[in-house]
Amino acid sequence: MSPEGPLNVYLQRYLGLDEDREFSAPAGFPTLRALEKDYIGFLLEITDQNRAEVSRILAISRSTLYHKIRRYRIDGSGRDGGDALAA
Repeated sequence: MSPEGPLNVYLQRYLGLDEDREFSAPAGFPTLRALEKDYIGFLLEITDQNRAEVSRILAISRSTLYHKIRRYRIDGSGRDGGDALAA
């Protein structure tokens, strides 16, 4: 899958776009923390949990990535492990 493909899916999710690139509902304005948490989870999903690859994509160290995974309580599947956005 090309890098543009997964990124387009991610952007469609956040912008509230349907497949025809038309607005289907107001997307709202997520916080930067919510975007970061979801984006890390999304990258974990599309890289089959390859944390080294995710840290390379994000241009951060693996230890920083592990810290963010713990902070946001992202479980091994890349999905939310609980409400950690208040942290």
